[in-house]
Amino acid sequence: MSGAGTRIGFFCDFDGTISENDMIAQIMRRFVPDEAAPLIERVNRRELSIRAGVEAMFALIPSSRFEEVRDFAVHTTRIRAGFDRFVDFAAARSWPITITSGGFDFFVEPAVAPWRDRLTVYCNTLDTTGPNLRVVWPHPCDDACSADCGLCKPTILRKYQGQFDDTIVIGDGVTDFEAARRADFVYARASLRKECEHHNLPHAPFETFDDIVSHLHQTRG
Repeated sequence: MSGAGTRIGFFCDFDGTISENDMIAQIMRRFVPDEAAPLIERVNRRELSIRAGVEAMFALIPSSRFEEVRDFAVHTTRIRAGFDRFVDFAAARSWPITITSGGFDFFVEPAVAPWRDRLTVYCNTLDTTGPNLRVVWPHPCDDACSADCGLCKPTILRKYQGQFDDTIVIGDGVTDFEAARRADFVYARASLRKECEHHNLPHAPFETFDDIVSHLHQTRG
């Protein structure tokens, strides 16, 4: 990793990263546990693309239950320790934080509201006009990505990459791997950490954002 004068851009996952819990999985376990479980497993095993899997999961839930889903998600989301200090640390150095979330605006936006003026947020939305919930993907894969991501983190990374000396991805799971492969450095936990180890990607583990701030102090000054 480069020194203190480097212009850094952070690209940070939400579910399981900023939030302690994976809200899509929590929603599925709460509202359609038996039907969604096989879909979650297929996505985790990469037998089903993220886009196809998430679309199929939310299509199981009637639109009439959206308010229940929203209220459950908002009240269940827990922010990982140290996130506020990480935002302060980055802002003090003019290092932008971009949230790249495969989750949804109805729970991401309320969760990050206290820091919203210092964050750029990319996430998805739901169409509730039909009989069942339908996922709307505002940020799909570009021509350089064939992973059928839904919200395409590598595509978003490519939009910004030329603006920074170093791009750093922060994440925890299968949805972060393609972006992690293209980053200069990765802060990884859970299954993303295993992928980084397996593919020899430059990374450091973390459990809280205080771990990330501590590592940045050590390596960036």
